[in-house]
Order: sequence, then structure tokens, then C-alpha cells
Amino acid sequence: MQAKIIFYFIIYSFLGWCLESIYKTIAFRKPTNSGFLYGPFCPMYGIGAILMIAIGSFSKNIIVVFFTAFIVFSLWEYIVGVILEKLFKTKYWDYSHLKFNIQGRVCLKNSIYWGALGVILIFVIQPFFEKLANAIPMNILIYIDSILCLAILVDTSITVYRIMFIDKKIRQVFEIGENIKEKLAELKNADIIEKTYKENAQKFINDLKIRQAILKFKLYKRIVRLRKAFPDMNSENITRFMKQKIELNELKEKIKKYKNKQ
Repeated sequence: MQAKIIFYFIIYSFLGWCLESIYKTIAFRKPTNSGFLYGPFCPMYGIGAILMIAIGSFSKNIIVVFFTAFIVFSLWEYIVGVILEKLFKTKYWDYSHLKFNIQGRVCLKNSIYWGALGVILIFVIQPFFEKLANAIPMNILIYIDSILCLAILVDTSITVYRIMFIDKKIRQVFEIGENIKEKLAELKNADIIEKTYKENAQKFINDLKIRQAILKFKLYKRIVRLRKAFPDMNSENITRFMKQKIELNELKEKIKKYKNKQ
């Protein structure tokens, strides 16, 4: 039974990613990887589906299932939104512009969609995957679960590690910028500077510029990926960082240029 639950979690994590990506690809008219993770999985959907199957399967009444899904998925979306905001200091979706929303984390429109999706899940999709899970030998099912769960776990670990440090790295970018300004002002305002000191100071400034350019390059790529997946994401530090005019090719050239000066 446990192997089947894990199997359902993996399937619905993948289907959730497909649903989000197709929706946003159509909405933005360009291919969009709509997921928190790098791979094609949205664990939020996987866990939500398991909760709905556990609670909603007790009734065969479409109206009851609809309102159960309406509540279960909406509550789960709200909880996930709060957790992500607390962990990463970033609001990844915001429904504040829509009517009947709760703190921008859930809204009536989406909750109605969740209700309809729950009905389809319980009466159409889940019966098919139950038959599929029953048809797969248990040892093969466990093997599939193990491989895919390991892939999701590794992906989650890498993603969380990188995102957890986005705020810290952004602060480092601006701190390095201030250090560069201070050093340049120090060189400019000094009346007499020994040649050796000036060379060392210039080398130090170049090292800072390399560090800053590399940080900007990595941060920009990560933030752009997240913004493609979550167009409504909101973070003060990210907004401040993205106000800078950043071109990846220019950053590459700067990194080469500063390294050549060493």
C-alpha cells in the first residue's frame, strides 16, 4: 500500500507540473517550465492529490467531492504559500488583484478550479492509476518509486539550497559594490600614493569586481528561471537586484576582462 501511495505522489507531481506548464505556456505564448524544482515535478500537486484521495474517496457524490476538493486544495495551497514565504522571504504567487482572495494566497476563482479538478481526479484519473498500480508487480513498483523519489529528493535539495541563499548572495553583491566605491574613492582622494600600494589596491578592486560579476551572473540566471515559473513572485531584495541593467554576455566579458588584468 505504501508503495502505491508513493507511486501516486510521483504521478500527480508530474501531472501537476504538466498542467501548470501547459497553462502558463498558453498564457504567455512561449514554453514555460512552471515548477519550483528544476525537474518535471511539482510535489505540491503530488501531496495535494494524496490528501484529496485520502479524504475525498469516501464519497461518491459529485457535489460533496467538489466542495471537499474546494476546501482541501485551497487550504493546502494557502499552507504551501505561507511555508515558502517564511522559508525564502518571497511570495511566489499573488492573487491580490483577483476578487475574493485571502491574503493573496488563495482566491475563489482558483478554488473553483480546484473543486472541478478534484472531481476529475476522484472519478476519472485515480481509477485509471489504481488499475495501473495494481497491474505492476510490487518489486518493480518499489524499484520505480525508489529511483524517482531519489531524483525528486536530489532535485529538491539542490533547488532549496540555491534558493535559500539568494537573499544572502544579493546582499553580498551590493556589499561588494560599496567596497569597490570606497576603495576607488580612497585611491582618488589620496594625494600621494606609493606605486606598490596603488597596484595592490587596484588588484584588490579587480578581485572584488570579478566576485561581483560572477555572483550577478549566477543570481540572474536563477532569478530569471524562478520568475518564468512564478511571474507574480514578489521579493524586495529580488526586485532591487533586478532593477539593475544586467546582460549575461556583458557579465561574461567583464569576468574575462578582470581576470586578464590579474
